[in-house]
Amino acid sequence: MFFTYCQNNSGGVFDQNETVDVYTIVEADSADEADRRAEAIGIYFDGCEKDIDCECCGDRWERQWEKGTETPTVYGEPAHLERGVVIHYADGKIQHYK
Repeated sequence: MFFTYCQNNSGGVFDQNETVDVYTIVEADSADEADRRAEAIGIYFDGCEKDIDCECCGDRWERQWEKGTETPTVYGEPAHLERGVVIHYADGKIQHYK
């Protein structure tokens, strides 16, 4: 299953690098596994509580609570149609759509 993390523009800027982008998608067997894999690549949770993110903008990243999708998607559309997407496959492959 694929789990999509949609980054909130906390503080007026997106974190964009080789591992995370505006949309970061992680392949995993469950939401909990996806969250663990996401943290390993640089996604963090509870950013406002930890004084990392802007309180008025909100947390940059949210934990997964849905069951995922069969293919990589962003808001129900194929991920390759969007810009600012990085996909982390279970086999270690990373794919970018700039």
